[in-house]
Amino acid sequence: MLGPIRQQINETGIPIEQSNPEYAPGQVEVNIRYADALTSADRVVVFRSLVKQLARRHGYLATFMSKPFFGQSGNGFHVHHSLSKEGTNVFSAGGKLSASGLNYLAGLQTRMAETALCSATTPNAYRRRQPYTFCPINTTWGIDNRTVGLRVIEGADDAVRVEQHDGSADCNPYLLLAAQIAAGLDGVEQNMQPTAMTRANGYEAAEDEPLPTDIGTALELARGSEFLKRVLDEDLYALLIQQGERELDFVGRQVTPVEIERYLENF
Repeated sequence: MLGPIRQQINETGIPIEQSNPEYAPGQVEVNIRYADALTSADRVVVFRSLVKQLARRHGYLATFMSKPFFGQSGNGFHVHHSLSKEGTNVFSAGGKLSASGLNYLAGLQTRMAETALCSATTPNAYRRRQPYTFCPINTTWGIDNRTVGLRVIEGADDAVRVEQHDGSADCNPYLLLAAQIAAGLDGVEQNMQPTAMTRANGYEAAEDEPLPTDIGTALELARGSEFLKRVLDEDLYALLIQQGERELDFVGRQVTPVEIERYLENF
């Protein structure tokens, strides 16, 4: 099933570098080849639409919902950042993260919490943010450490990069990439420095800023973010806030089947 769908997607011009089963039943990780930001966002939108259509054609339902089953792995959106100048990877210094790479990393880290609404736009998306779920809960960073919010990959010069993996699979890729790239470049321009690297379990680190675990907190941080307002411009910024408020209100006014099952006969 996965092979034919991957082939059909490749034929549309979306280069799939790798795809493999993930932890939850029926869950698949797909790596789309890197490109410039706008091309990458376009590919994500087309890819999600294609997968849903192709799955339906074969009698399946495909979803990019962030957390469809609480007891199973959620669906994330991992972004690998690198910066090239005249064909050279600016983030690499002999296969290690360069000074500019550290500045960029610091920018991502500094803005990670206040731009969380771009990474996770629905109440459901915040159900993913649980310890030991491969979803970060704070702004920690480390080298090839999958428990932190920002993972640094080192090695060959052209492979050195920074991965931010707090995003949800159902995010708006244009807003997410705009916020993250602006944050990273701000770090370079301001010569920002990251916190101390986390070498152990990032879920147990208390020294770095926590990420919002509910949309209400994310909305509060976004409302107070002059950075986010500047990046998105006032109209798009207002729409993002309004969308989050609408979803929070809609979900908050529901009585769920779980509540009925748990409370109806017990009280």
